[in-house]
Amino acid sequence: MTFQDEDITLAWEDILSDNENHLKLVNIQSEYPEKKSLFITFSDIERHNEEFAFYLLENPDKSLAIGKRVMKGLLPATWDPDHDINLRVTELPKDAKVEISNLRAKHLGRLIAVEGMVRKATPPRPRLSCGLYICEKCNAQVRVPQSGTIQKEPLLCPNEGCNKSAPRFVLDEKNSEYIDTQKVEIQENPEGLRGGKQPERLFGYIEDDIAGNVTPGNRVTLNGIVRSVQKTDRDKSTIFEIFIDVMSVESEQSDFSELDITDEDEQEILRMSKDPNLRENIVKSIAPTIFGMDEEKEAVALQLFGGTHKIMDDGTSIRGDIHILMIGDPGVAKSQILRFMAGLSPRGIYASGKSASAAGLCVHGDTVLDLENGSVKIADYVNAHMTAPEEYRPGIWRQEVSGDRIEAPSDLGSLRLLPITYVWRIKTPERLIRITADGDDRLVLTPETKMQAMHGGRFDWTAAQDIAPGDMVSVVKENMRMLAVESVESLTEDLPEFVYDLTVDPAHAFVGSGFIVHNTAAAVKDDFGDGRWTLEAGALVLADKGLACIDELDKMTPQDRSSLHEAMESQRISIAKAGITAVLQCRCSLLAAANPKNGRFDAEVKIADQIDLPPALMSRFDLMFVLRDLPDKRRDKDISSHILNSHMRGQALVNKEKGKGDDYDVERTMSKTDSMKPPYQPEMIRKYVAYAKKNCFPIFTQEAYDTIQNDYLNIRNMGEDGSIPIPARQLEACVRLSEASAKMHLRDSVTEEDAQTAVRLIDYYLDRIARSGAGFDIDMAGGEVTHKDRKDDKVVKEVIRRYTSTGGVTIDVIIEETGLDK
Repeated sequence: MTFQDEDITLAWEDILSDNENHLKLVNIQSEYPEKKSLFITFSDIERHNEEFAFYLLENPDKSLAIGKRVMKGLLPATWDPDHDINLRVTELPKDAKVEISNLRAKHLGRLIAVEGMVRKATPPRPRLSCGLYICEKCNAQVRVPQSGTIQKEPLLCPNEGCNKSAPRFVLDEKNSEYIDTQKVEIQENPEGLRGGKQPERLFGYIEDDIAGNVTPGNRVTLNGIVRSVQKTDRDKSTIFEIFIDVMSVESEQSDFSELDITDEDEQEILRMSKDPNLRENIVKSIAPTIFGMDEEKEAVALQLFGGTHKIMDDGTSIRGDIHILMIGDPGVAKSQILRFMAGLSPRGIYASGKSASAAGLCVHGDTVLDLENGSVKIADYVNAHMTAPEEYRPGIWRQEVSGDRIEAPSDLGSLRLLPITYVWRIKTPERLIRITADGDDRLVLTPETKMQAMHGGRFDWTAAQDIAPGDMVSVVKENMRMLAVESVESLTEDLPEFVYDLTVDPAHAFVGSGFIVHNTAAAVKDDFGDGRWTLEAGALVLADKGLACIDELDKMTPQDRSSLHEAMESQRISIAKAGITAVLQCRCSLLAAANPKNGRFDAEVKIADQIDLPPALMSRFDLMFVLRDLPDKRRDKDISSHILNSHMRGQALVNKEKGKGDDYDVERTMSKTDSMKPPYQPEMIRKYVAYAKKNCFPIFTQEAYDTIQNDYLNIRNMGEDGSIPIPARQLEACVRLSEASAKMHLRDSVTEEDAQTAVRLIDYYLDRIARSGAGFDIDMAGGEVTHKDRKDDKVVKEVIRRYTSTGGVTIDVIIEETGLDK
């Protein structure tokens, strides 16, 4: 149905004259400017006029503009007409919700709702809403209302005499009008993705009184109008990016609401909970292509369910999330388990501690810069200006500079002089690349640094590591031209301590040793926030109320480890940097993997001495598993059979789907490898876990209480000569594992069986990493100096003290007197 302006006006008058809505309007007047928005649910609009409600979805700009005018007309006569108020619609219908990955051109200009997780958010900033422009010739004033992200200047001056030649205007910033705006980026919720699909992202603008109300990690529904903006700054570009002009924001109300658990699903979940082999079947369904590791798989299965988060009378909380660390030799499937669990968890995030950083984006110190006042090596130039450097990130220093200009390319293919705004000094990565063109022209740079090159049939910015002999690169010899690359070498020895870079705006490129290289330091700045600091959610925040899987934990920077320690201890991350202060929630379980110090465990060295992680961080893990790759004929045969059978079954499934191969052979292979078929499909386990976490809060029985306490006291009594076999923190781990076992079975109480499961896993972990003679020494697991080592050290020092007065003592005498080995 088509609505004329008068029809829309009548519809809004009917809706806004409703007693409840009119009362809201009156309250806005008394609470202005703290509150200046009228929120109306879509169902309220639909109740008054169903046809208009759906017309609003298709034509929101026109409908809302008229609604805003009607709303102002209904305000009391005492209302100041210069005060602006907003009309915001909430709770859009289900058919108005669109997945980010499904957004298309047809959605432009429509009112939709998108659900997702806030990944980035800027602080609220002023956006020009109405610019006051002054004519440079006659000082005439022109007001131009602004919308979108590109500033609109007046075309003509009110004074006709100025329009004979193109008039020039300047913005009167002080007397222009502004509105608070927050830019956010959301990504699709991980639980809605299947088959390894990567989450799509969408950015949006939240304005006025609702700006600043969302932070990274929040799960929200953004209701707004889909708009477009040109992808590049060039006016003639035909490629547009889409964004959402946010009208209202709704926070997620319930946990795991994204998972659609039907009545049939619930019946299947309840049936599964009564399976006498439930635990074994869930374990068999975890990474079925990986042989063995039953205890480790059982532990990560319990981790999915987790314990119960508790808040005590004094307001302190006790976490229910379970943290697990796997340390093992290469090739023992640590990463495979982490990736599988990230996909299996209703809210799972996978990340690597060895993340790419800005340290890989620079040039060698001998690179020659062509400045306005002469040539200089970049190392000499940067070091001369590093008088008071700021540590931008660990291993990265920068300093703001001014006054110098450097040759840089323009969009038209010519050279121009542009100002250098920052200099950068960065720790050198593990290798560098040397590009040689035309014999004498050489440039050494990091593998990720980009050059202007013809690569793969396209002329584009290309990473040095992707350039090959024969590719054409841009060079400057009196003017810009192309030269063929003669050789590309990888350098790993005799590398300098630092590499260097410049920030050159707005070209984002400069000339170094005759080559045109990308202004890589600009890439370090956050383009999302227009070069300013932006708050961004990392893996732990994105996994809030889920599971964060962190691979290569030992490769994390000290700064990241510090944040991880806080996250594991208090389940939040505090941010205080560059004027941004925030506390981000990260109430998640952590499944981490790390490698031994030297890549592989040495049988002659204590395991604890081969783990390169701070003791304080290791102590936060509830369970730690050591995975070793040791030759064993029987086990090796079982593993090889399992791997080969996995490939045979996988090929049979492909042939069955494609209708290829002999049907008899396919069915025979399927029958032979039937034991590899997981009892439960991943989708069902995801729903089962979500159901359990949402509905089960088991209480301890006396039998479970006694089982855990007795085991704890028995282990404590096993301490030899004052060693600490197990701390009280491990008792809490046992409680969490017991609660997780009860949740796995959808029980209302923690039984003795659940407690025995937890005790068995704790004993398994301690036996492999903290065994000391007939007992345990927890310091062996945490990387601390063990009680035995402290005792031996004391004995040695006493022998040395006795012989000091006689001129010293040899090592052989110390060994003989103490009975210690060399």
